[in-house]
Amino acid sequence: MGEIISIRDQIGPWEFRIGFTDGEERIVSVDPDKYELFRKQHMTEKKTIACPFLRRTSLEKRICTVHESRPELCRAFLCSRLFILDKNGKKAGRVRNGSRILVTEDLSLLSLWNKSMRDLQTRDEEKWESMVGDFFIKAGYTIIR
Repeated sequence: MGEIISIRDQIGPWEFRIGFTDGEERIVSVDPDKYELFRKQHMTEKKTIACPFLRRTSLEKRICTVHESRPELCRAFLCSRLFILDKNGKKAGRVRNGSRILVTEDLSLLSLWNKSMRDLQTRDEEKWESMVGDFFIKAGYTIIR
């Protein structure tokens, strides 16, 4: 998400103006119960493509520190194994967690899916996800996993 969302300004002790790659901006606030977690972990401790509001709670787990005010993009992403953005950084479609079904209203994306990915056969879920993601990236889409 760090490729999509960036902090533009800090406008208060726990409030930030964020921007999206498409130019849209929003205000988010760090959740009061996450102030300490947000403050003590610097952004340099996260991988560069991570959302600037994710913080590590254990080796394997990260949480959103602006969960209560998170943007719609983030709300939709949480229910997806693949979140697909078009060339302008806008939501184009998604594959829901636990499925291999594309949900989209983007006719170009749907056409690509139907021609090349819908019947992709492999039992390995990680391999399937990687193959689908790579395919859409080559077609000019951005994939968020």
